Amino acid sequence: MLQNAHLASSSVLFWLLILIAAGIIFIGTRFIVAPLRAAQDFGVPAGASEGSTYMWAKGTRDIVSGLLALGLLWLRVNPDVLAMFVFIASLIPLGDLLNVYAHNPAKMYAAFFIHGGTALFMWLVAIFLLRA
Repeated sequence: MLQNAHLASSSVLFWLLILIAAGIIFIGTRFIVAPLRAAQDFGVPAGASEGSTYMWAKGTRDIVSGLLALGLLWLRVNPDVLAMFVFIASLIPLGDLLNVYAHNPAKMYAAFFIHGGTALFMWLVAIFLLRA
């Protein structure tokens, strides 16, 4: 159970984790509701004929990842567990960065900042969780 005050709802780390979870749920929902625009903003091309299956899979993955983070917060798991989850989950934006590079190298600069920046933000939150 939670014994550290740094994950109380009044803490910055708590709200940073909420931001990560809410952000990924938003992105996942967007891939289901507006798949072609979401794919374009993601950095990879997607035509109407190929869009649905991939977009629903990506959207579902993102929504479930965000809900898992919220579930761990709700259960008040040990901050080390949250840190490990965030570290492992940061592999998703790194994989996304490689996906953009492999399929649309012209968007690599933007992908580096968007996907790479997301992974970096997640690493920083995880490090703060471990040190708190």
